[in-house]
Parts: sequence; C-alpha cells; structure tokens
Amino acid sequence: MVYCISYDLKNPGRDYTSLIEGIKAYGTWWHQTQSVWIIVSQRTATEVRDDLMKYIDRSDKLFVVVLKKEWAAVGFQDKEYNWLKSIPDNNW
Repeated sequence: MVYCISYDLKNPGRDYTSLIEGIKAYGTWWHQTQSVWIIVSQRTATEVRDDLMKYIDRSDKLFVVVLKKEWAAVGFQDKEYNWLKSIPDNNW
C-alpha cells in the first residue's frame, strides 16, 4: 500500500531525527513537504501508526492514510511526480 504520513510536532527544539529515520526505514519513501512523507509498505495504516508512535511525544499529532492511484498535485518537480508514477500498480 501507498501511505501518506503527516505529523505536527509540538515540542520545538526536540530532535525528531528518530522519527525521520523510522519513516525512512520503510525503504521506499518520498519526503514530499516539511511534515509530509509518502511511503510504500505492506503493513496496515494502524501498524504504521503504531510503529511510528514510539518516536513522538504524547502531545504530537500523527496521521497515516492510504493513498489511491488517483492523485493530483501542483508545484513539484518532474522527478517528484515521476517517483509517484513509478510505484507499481500492485502497491496501490
């Protein structure tokens, strides 16, 4: 499945490197915007959320949602669009 992960981190100055590394550990990822990532995983959205919760504080927000192959965007570079277009159909 293709997931969009969004977060809102409430503690300024806290090092969230571990969260970023946790997201990157899924292997296939794109850091779309400041707090939005796209990943490919065979896990459920709940499993991804639960896995990433160990890297955030209780006051933080984390949202994991399945992306569908139908999407629209503006303002990104061709390489970014091509990354999404290159995801195999069986992952959508």
